[in-house]
This record gives sequence, structure tokens and C-alpha cells, in this order.
Amino acid sequence: MSLKTSITNSVDYNIWVSEQLVAWLRSYPEELLQTECRSSFSSIAKTLKHISDTQLYWSSMIRETATPSFDYIATSVDIETEMNNIVNEAKLLAAYVKENSEAMNEPHLIESQWFSSNFPKYEYLQHLIIHTTYHRGQIVTIGHHVGVLKAPMLDYNFWNVMRQQQ
Repeated sequence: MSLKTSITNSVDYNIWVSEQLVAWLRSYPEELLQTECRSSFSSIAKTLKHISDTQLYWSSMIRETATPSFDYIATSVDIETEMNNIVNEAKLLAAYVKENSEAMNEPHLIESQWFSSNFPKYEYLQHLIIHTTYHRGQIVTIGHHVGVLKAPMLDYNFWNVMRQQQ
């Protein structure tokens, strides 16, 4: 599989999985999504905010747009805003990647307060996908503790099989 195919699949999956996650969460009352639970981010809402913020951060690095500012640990979350941000940013990133697939192999220097790196953009994309997958898993686990149940299948392989059967 070529790099172009791999990154195109990754961004298409990211849109689909973001839409699946948001649709599932919208089927529950906001009070449950705000319910506190022991986790690295203490509620589904706060984990959703972290996914939204970090996706925006990595997307801005890949697209070479202004670095966003946000609270690392949010004290309050507008859930609807964050759900919209997750889906919209996934779509913006996908459009960029598809239009600039050759540039995804070029190194991009990032110097932040946390680290300095100069990796090809596709590696930052890979990190974004892996990072959001990790936190989606946390949302599912928190959901089991607070009554947000019946998570949809969010697996890459499930998406890949289903899209090929269409």
C-alpha cells in the first residue's frame, strides 16, 4: 500500500469514527457526559474536549496554520461545541491531506513548550490517529462507569471491511 493510500484511508477513517462517536454520545443526556469518573480526564465531556483540542493542535501543525491555544485541563466543557469541532476538524484535515499528499512526506519542524521534532507530516498524522483512538477508548470505558453504554464499533478494521463491502 502506498503512503498516499494509507494516509487517505487514515483521514477517511478519522471522519467516520468521529461521526460515529458523536452520534453515539448525542443519544445520551448531557448530565451523563459531564458525570465525573476516575480517569486521566475525569468525564466523557473533558475527554472529548481533550480529543478536540489535541486534534486541532496536530491538524494545525500538519496544515501549517496558527497554533491554537486552549486549556490543557478544562474546567468546563460545551459538549455540543466540542462534538462539532471534532467532526469539522477531521473534515478540514482530510481535505488538506488529500490535496497535499506529496507534502505529507516532507519533514515539518515543530518547536513547542513540550518538545521539538522534525518528522514527516504523515508521522504527525499517525500520532493524531493513535492519540484520538486511545482517548476514544477512554470515553467508552468512562461510559461503562457512568451509564453511557452500547458504544458503536469504532475499530479501523471494522470501518475498512464495511467500506469495501459497500
